[in-house]
Amino acid sequence: MVHNSTNPQLLSESRFQSWFTPHKIALIIMWLLTTITMTVMIMKGIRDTSRFSEVRYTLHAGYVAALLWYLIRSGPASSQLPELRPLAFPRWRYAAWLPVLGIALMLALTAFSDDGADILMLLMIVATVWIIVAWRREIGLRSVIQGVVVAAIAFAAGLSMMKNGVISETALYLFTLFVVPMYVAGGLLLCHTGLGGIQLLAKQYFPALRSFLWGCLLFVPLGLANAAGGSPVGSNFTWVSEWWMPFSLPLWSGIVEETWFRLFLVGLVYLLLRPAFQKHPELAVLLAVLFSGITFGLGHGRTLEVFLTTGLLYGVPYAAIFARRDWEHAVGAHYMVNMIPWMMVFLET
Repeated sequence: MVHNSTNPQLLSESRFQSWFTPHKIALIIMWLLTTITMTVMIMKGIRDTSRFSEVRYTLHAGYVAALLWYLIRSGPASSQLPELRPLAFPRWRYAAWLPVLGIALMLALTAFSDDGADILMLLMIVATVWIIVAWRREIGLRSVIQGVVVAAIAFAAGLSMMKNGVISETALYLFTLFVVPMYVAGGLLLCHTGLGGIQLLAKQYFPALRSFLWGCLLFVPLGLANAAGGSPVGSNFTWVSEWWMPFSLPLWSGIVEETWFRLFLVGLVYLLLRPAFQKHPELAVLLAVLFSGITFGLGHGRTLEVFLTTGLLYGVPYAAIFARRDWEHAVGAHYMVNMIPWMMVFLET
C-alpha cells in the first residue's frame, strides 16, 4: 500500500527536480534574458544600425552556448550509436582515415576557394544518387511521398521570393527538386547510423508537430537576434504586404536547407567519420555538426563575420539540434530564425 501510494509522488518530485539541473537553469535564464533584451532593442529601432552590436553578439553567443550545453546534456547517449565499418577497403588498416582526410580537404576548399561551396553541393548531389542506388531495396513508399510533399510545401513558399528577386529561379528549382531524393537518402542514413531522427517517417505525426514547435520555441532568441541585426537585407521588401507571407516564406529555407545541410549532410559526414572513431563516437558527431554548420555559413559568404555568425552561431546550433533531437526540431529552429525577421519586414512595410 505504501509503495503504490508513494510512487506517483516520487515520480512527480523527480520530474520537478529535473527542471532544476544546471543546464536547464542556464537555458531558461539565457532564453529570457536574450529574448527580453533583443525585443527591447528592436522596439528602440536598432535594425539596420550598428548600435549595441557588442551587446547583441554577446547575448547571441551566450544563448548559443547555453543551448548547446542543454542539448549535449539532455540528448541520447552517443555510446548507444551502432558501430560502422569503412565503406571502402574495409580490410585495409588505414581505410577508416581516408574519409577523414577527404572531409578535411573539403572543409579547407570551402573556406579558401570561391568554388568550394558549389563543389560541396555537387558532391552532395552525387552522394545522394549513390546512396539511393546502393540502398534502393530499403526505400519505402512513405519516405518518397513525404519527400514530395515537403518539397511541394517548400516550392510554394519560395515562389514569392523567386518572383521578387530574393532567390533565383535556378536556385528555387534546383534546391527544391533535390529535397525529394535527399529526404529519402537522409532517412536511409538515419536507419544505418542511428544519428538524429525523423518523426514523420515513424508515422509519429503529433510528435513531429511537437518537435517543430519546440524547435521554434528554443530558437526564438536567435530569431530576434537575426531581426535585430537587420535581416533580411539586400532587397526592396515592399512586396511583403500580406499577413500570411511572414509565416509562409520561412518554410522554403527551413525545409530546403535543413534537408540539404542537416538531414543529409550531417548524416553523410557522420557515416564517413564513424569508422575512424569507433571508441569515441561523440567525436564523429561533433565533427559532423561542425562541418555542417561551418560549410553552411561559408556558403553564405567567405568572410570572418559570416563564419562567426551564420556558421557558428546559427549553422552549428541547427546541426546540433538535429543530431541531438530530430529533423523536425531543426526545421522549426530554422523557421523561427527567419520568421521573426520577415514579420519585422511586414510590420515595417
